[in-house]
This record gives sequence, structure tokens and C-alpha cells, in this order.
Amino acid sequence: PRLPNMAAAGSRGSRRPVLLTPRGSGDRTVFLFDRRQEQADADEKVLSYGKDNYRGFRRAVCQAFGIDTDENFVITTTNRKEITEDNFSELVQDGVTLYLLQSVDQMLLSATKERIDFLPHYDTLVKSGMYEYYASEGQNPLPFALAELIDNSLSATSRNTGIRSIQIKLLFDDSQGKPAVAVIDNGRGMTSKQLNNWAVYRLSKFTRQGDFESDHSGYVRPLPVPRSLNSDISYFGVGGKQAVFFVGQSARMISKPADSQDVHELVLSKEDFEKKEKNKEAIYSGYIRNRKPSDSTHITSDDERFLHNLILEERNKESFTAVVITGVQPDHMQYLKNYFHLWTRQLAHIYHYYVHGPKGNETNAATKDISPFNNIDIQISMFEKGKVPKIVNLREIKDDMQTLYINTAADSFEFKAHVDGEGIVEGIIRYHPFLYDK
Repeated sequence: PRLPNMAAAGSRGSRRPVLLTPRGSGDRTVFLFDRRQEQADADEKVLSYGKDNYRGFRRAVCQAFGIDTDENFVITTTNRKEITEDNFSELVQDGVTLYLLQSVDQMLLSATKERIDFLPHYDTLVKSGMYEYYASEGQNPLPFALAELIDNSLSATSRNTGIRSIQIKLLFDDSQGKPAVAVIDNGRGMTSKQLNNWAVYRLSKFTRQGDFESDHSGYVRPLPVPRSLNSDISYFGVGGKQAVFFVGQSARMISKPADSQDVHELVLSKEDFEKKEKNKEAIYSGYIRNRKPSDSTHITSDDERFLHNLILEERNKESFTAVVITGVQPDHMQYLKNYFHLWTRQLAHIYHYYVHGPKGNETNAATKDISPFNNIDIQISMFEKGKVPKIVNLREIKDDMQTLYINTAADSFEFKAHVDGEGIVEGIIRYHPFLYDK
């Protein structure tokens, strides 16, 4: 009779192991090669074993290979460490390859194949931004992480015919849950497949464009427009993931494309990765929740109460994407609170020409040209318990570095240079006299 929680199958004729009984949640799958004799079966056998003792495991091996239980042989790892009662739990792990030999130092009578996995550790994802942003010597790197998320939103809204709305919400009201940072745009949104592709680290728009539905389907590089920035950014499938895991421990992606009735929601978190690793589950797998707009019935944690209001705002939105970061690092939260005036000016400096157009923010100009750049609206708001919300629009900031450069210049010189082929380099050189010139 077959022993409980055990199964064995030869792999001859099939490269995929087939277990003869269902695999229990606590079972270990072990790959075994019999190399006791030259004429032994050259292929592996696959054993599923659920108990945690060597004696029962050895009986299961004997049954699988038709060996008399009184026969003298050893079971070893591929490093020739003999399996015993003392080390069984340590050495016989799920997916291990083992040998049946006459002795530990016996020569291998024929070659074997040992299965290995080399999936990247989840730290590749959750710590990917650490060194990238800390390389910003002399400056706090947090604004650059937020800029990565704004870049993604600029790319997502690049086809908008009306207002391109990008909101950064700092949700620090502890009566509504634990701290969170949300970046919300009214761009084209993502299908569930596109959301899946967003989660793949280093899946660039160039890789994606011809192979399968991507978050930049049918990508075509836009035509150049003189002295303008076209939002043709977010190339390499890296920045968004680096940014969210630099800011916090978890990212909830919520998105709805214009032609869909459904909202698609995906959560990536360090806690979930750790849980999967502990339970020996596939780390890079998960679920996308497909739901109707404004449905927050799945939010049950008090730590995320703020999500009810955020999700309620989905009503009447044709398309959108929201990146909600939780598990915000305490030092990041303190920086965002204490230096709100500073880092918002840094973002106004970074996105100056997106917001104000090719000529920049000329505060001294008698009249301002109406340009298509007036439709980019980047707003930052911070909510704290018992305090009036701080709200600033990057367009309204008058003391960012670029605005100061433009409006303190004594003179300017515009130039255009043609290079080989169709390349054109053009811009403005501004003259700033030394402050103490006489």
C-alpha cells in the first residue's frame, strides 16, 4: 500500500515531474537519482514527502525505487553530505536533488542534472531605489523619487486634449489611518494586462511594444517640437518601482482606462514578498482585483481608512491612475512635513518648462503668450490632523530657481545650431552680471 503524503514518479519521457498523489501544503518535492550501480535507471524520480523524519523518508525512497528496506545504501546531497535523522529537516528542503549511493565517496557512475532556481530576490525590487537616490550627494533624494512618479503621470497624460491633472496627496492625518503618499493623474489609465506589465521590473517600452499589450501599446517616438518637452519619458520600466519602494514599503496601483467599465487594482508590498518567501510560494505572482468604480468594500484595515475617500473620488472619472504608497519611512514623512516649502520649490524647478512652456515663467513680461503648456496642472497637498491643508500648485510658485534665473538675467541670447542629419540644437543663453560689478 502507498504510504500517506508520499508519491513517486519516474521522469522518463517527460521533462516535467508528475506526482502520483496530490501534493499537500507541507509536502516537499525531492528529486532522486539512483547511482548505486552502472545499470541503474539513469533518469530521476520525483518524490513528494510530507513528514519530518528520516526513517519514514527512507522507507518512501525504498518503495519508490523497489529497494529492500534492509539493503545497505546512503542518501546524500549533491555535495555528498549524508542524510541522517539529525540533519534531515535541515538538508531535505523543497526542490532538493539527492543521490542514492553505495557510500558517500562513491564515484558517480553516470552524470546527473540538478535543478536550480535563480529568480532575483525581492530585495532587487524593494531596495532598487536605495543606491540610485542616495547617489544625489548633498541633496535629500526624496524629491527625485517623487519626480519619477510625476514623470510617469506626464507620460500617461501626454495624449490628453484637455487639462493634464497630476495630484500629489500627502495623507498624514492619523485619524484616517497610517501615513500614505498618493500620486493621482487623469491619464489614459491601464488595462489589467498593462497593469501586470507595469509590475515587471525593467520591462521597457521598447521590449513591450511588439510582443504583447503594454502600458505604451504600439509605442511610436513622437515628432520633435522646437524648444519643448514632449513627455516622451518613463522608458525603462524601472523608475516607478524604485520610487515607490524608496518612499515606502507598499504600493497600491489603481487604474481605469477610458474604454473600460472596470477599475483594476494591484498591491505590491515587502510584507507580502516576505510572507510568500516564508511559505515557499512564488514571490513574483499575485492577483489583480477587478471591480466597479468607487467600490471600497475590500478595504477592511483601519490603517487604510483614507482609501475609502480616495476610491469614492473615482466616480465620474473617465480614466485615471492612482499610485498609493503606504508604510512611508518615518524620516521621509518628517522631511515632507518639515521642508514642504523647500521640496515643492525643487519640483517647481524640475518641471518649470513643462508647466510654463519654452520661455519659462517670465514674471516681468507685459503679456504672456497663450500656449498648450497651460494645460499641465501639478498640485501638491498635505493633510494633517487638526491643521488646515497645505495646497500648492507648481504653476503658482514664483521663487523656484528657474524663475529666479529667468527674471534676474540682464540680457539673453537665443541661438539655433544645425548638426549632421536632421538634428537641431536651440536654446537661450542668459547673462547674469556679477553682483558686485561697478
